Amino acid sequence: MTLARTVSALIAAAVLSAAPVAQAAAGAGDPAAFRVMSYNIRFDGPSDNPLWSERRPHMADQIAFLDPDLLGLQEALPHQVAWLAEQLPGYDRYGLGRDDGLAGEAATLFWRRDRYERLRAETFWCSPTPDRPSKGWDAAYPRTVTRVLLRDRRDGRLLDVRNTHFDHVGVVAREQCAELVSGLAPAEADGAAAEVVLMGDFNTGPDTAPYRRIVASGLRDARAISPTDFGPAGTFNAFDIAKDNEGVAIDHIFVGPGLAVERFAVPTDSFGGRVISDHFPVVADVVPVGR
Repeated sequence: MTLARTVSALIAAAVLSAAPVAQAAAGAGDPAAFRVMSYNIRFDGPSDNPLWSERRPHMADQIAFLDPDLLGLQEALPHQVAWLAEQLPGYDRYGLGRDDGLAGEAATLFWRRDRYERLRAETFWCSPTPDRPSKGWDAAYPRTVTRVLLRDRRDGRLLDVRNTHFDHVGVVAREQCAELVSGLAPAEADGAAAEVVLMGDFNTGPDTAPYRRIVASGLRDARAISPTDFGPAGTFNAFDIAKDNEGVAIDHIFVGPGLAVERFAVPTDSFGGRVISDHFPVVADVVPVGR
């Protein structure tokens, strides 16, 4: 591993992996601040190196250490979600399998039970028939959008949280899914509108039509608006810690009006020189504004 990569990993770990310190800093100015983490955990592939059984304890430790308030997973098979849920007992979760609502990978959302109350939850498929399991346009697989409306138990603020995984093949499918997920009006409850957080593996970088469509809707890239940004530029590593997808990020967190970002990082934690997933997670500390 190069010296630059080592320094990058240490900086990201120091800034965002010291969860109690970073969380305290994020909340020092505003108790409504919260941490968002998006993570393509890689499905349980029998030929992967390292295997899921080798990766999973380090992933659970990494997530617990970063201590997110909101966690979005992609490529999560049911048994992977169940195992992580056992390791993260302080979280509730929601997510449906993409194949038929039960089986297959899910874009599962976790949230801290002691902080958030779930008001509504729903799943859309990225297709012309989003209300039922389906594959759309030129996509290789069915793709979903998980959406949960949460109420913050601290101050009653509402969050419309969306988690998705765009197709890796379908150019049209990615554009259409971007249209779907960014075109949803903010959810409401008791006459109040929620603030929007969108996260996921978008399989597309900033200089692309789907990304531009999302930004044109009024959502902002957390990384682009954060005053601090640590870690490599790219987020896909192909199970090689020395790679960062030629500096192109395909995993993103977006925030809507009413939310600002204090810090952003791409942690590159590893074990014995091996990465925990074929994607690095992305993490943002978010704070409400304009109250």
